[in-house]
Amino acid sequence: MDTPQDAPRRSPLKLIAAIVVPLLVVGVGVYLYVTSAGTAKVGDCLSDGATPDSPMVKLACGEAADYRVVGRLEGRKKDEINESTPCERFPTTAVTYWEGDDSSGNLLCLEPYRP
Repeated sequence: MDTPQDAPRRSPLKLIAAIVVPLLVVGVGVYLYVTSAGTAKVGDCLSDGATPDSPMVKLACGEAADYRVVGRLEGRKKDEINESTPCERFPTTAVTYWEGDDSSGNLLCLEPYRP
């Protein structure tokens, strides 16, 4: 007669890791999407990056905000933006910010934020 083998036990650490790791990945993804300047709409505020190479970050309008979005132009190529002045129709524009991939992206026309 065969003796039944014990069912393999799952390590509690593996079970916790199987739950926590995916939640962390989803949480980080949501945070990056929510704070991405590329998702900013007219009226949203942005904080300039700490260095020239760091991206702008969307945040609540307040003391930490540097700019407010006054115009959003979607589906623009980066080359078009350098050759023209698409933010002319937003007279308070002081800075432009483009975010996208190789084919197209979004141009944000920004004015300095003054609380």
